[in-house]
Amino acid sequence: MKLENWLEKLEMESLEDMAYLDAFCYVMEADEALPEEIFHQLFSGVTEEEIREMMDQYLEEVMSGISEDCIDFYSFLSSYRRSFKGMVNYLIREDRRERVVGELFRFREWYRDPEAVLCTDLDDEREFAASVCESLILGRMEKLAEGNFRFDFSGAMDMEFDEYEEYIDEEEEDYLDMADDDPRLTLIDPEDPVIDGEDYERGESYLQ
Repeated sequence: MKLENWLEKLEMESLEDMAYLDAFCYVMEADEALPEEIFHQLFSGVTEEEIREMMDQYLEEVMSGISEDCIDFYSFLSSYRRSFKGMVNYLIREDRRERVVGELFRFREWYRDPEAVLCTDLDDEREFAASVCESLILGRMEKLAEGNFRFDFSGAMDMEFDEYEEYIDEEEEDYLDMADDDPRLTLIDPEDPVIDGEDYERGESYLQ
């Protein structure tokens, strides 16, 4: 499917409409195979900040649909959510926009993998494979009393991702840089520090 066909399917007048959450959700959940080149073109008019915020909102909604007995998978997605946000904040400062969209595409490929989750229809004990996306849709249906399922997400938790620190603003970053040069800045009272109820004389302990 060409870019023009995707825009028509999404009922978008231009690529700028891709900055809206509804269009973002459709692209992430669409059944059609989406070439990475087209994916990058779709997001060519979207800023890194907009991608970060839409992905954060999207993952929040996704995680709200995970059943209570799938706590390990919930924790896995929670970690990925923090990692994605931290990664985008880091890459913005490094001016590496293509890497942001590339990671979003990698997530979509993982999210739409049709063999990732083992599902069991408890009404007839039928087992079948499904994507993470499809499984979460079934989970929402179950909450509406439209089915009874069990989900094994263990096969979906092999997606690797890097750990990124939470974003800190420039003022805090400058302070931490100064603290690296002078550790006393991290103490409540650098002239007379008190740590865990014990007084430490100036010049002793780790301040040396």
